[in-house]
Amino acid sequence: MKSTIFKTTVIALFIFGLSSCSTPKKEESDKTGKEYTSTYVCPMHCEGSGSEEAGQCPVCGMDYVKNEDKK
Repeated sequence: MKSTIFKTTVIALFIFGLSSCSTPKKEESDKTGKEYTSTYVCPMHCEGSGSEEAGQCPVCGMDYVKNEDKK
């Protein structure tokens, strides 16, 4: 009985893992927001974050990092 429950659980987790791999990711091509274009950005690129001065992300609380992509 325990073996059947274990096998069923393993199969269910395997199927769930496969289905999560095929889930489309959030649109990542739009990198025009201030979370990508500011001098200092959140490492997680939280929506609405970013600043011209060092500080912390108001969404997740992480310290801003210098945006190396900004010219």
